[in-house]
Amino acid sequence: MKNILFAVIGFITFSCTNPSMEEGLARLTETLAQLEAEIVAANIEGMQADLAEITAQAEQALLDAEESNQIVEDALVTIASIKERLAALQVILDEAATAEQVAALRDKVAQISEGISMLVAVADYDYDGVMNAFDQCPETPLEDIDSVNTAGCAPDQTPITGTSTTTTGG
Repeated sequence: MKNILFAVIGFITFSCTNPSMEEGLARLTETLAQLEAEIVAANIEGMQADLAEITAQAEQALLDAEESNQIVEDALVTIASIKERLAALQVILDEAATAEQVAALRDKVAQISEGISMLVAVADYDYDGVMNAFDQCPETPLEDIDSVNTAGCAPDQTPITGTSTTTTGG
């Protein structure tokens, strides 16, 4: 294409001898030479390499953004789960006993404990026919239970002195 352009310029130059035209053609030739020098000097391969690098960086930035979005989504799911658990705990706390309710419960437990103690006192853990509260020999062997006295002791047992016993089996 360059050769055709120079041929046209040459043809016009030889066929016309107009001085202003010659000056215009000279400036045109000079401008075309400068343009050709700039095109030759341009590093197209370098530009392509830079463009490829910019494209790779943009793709990596996109991947990083997608990964960050996933991390944020996971964090939001975790936060939602924590909020649900906190709400459940709040319900438990709202339904939890007040100090008065705990005191009332403690009183009920004390009453139940007294009842259990009474049951233990009237029970006969060693089956000798004497209630635990009055049994001075609370661990009478089974083979001797028919020969105990009113204190609940077999002939070869030594009575335990003191208050009532509260054994839990025998």
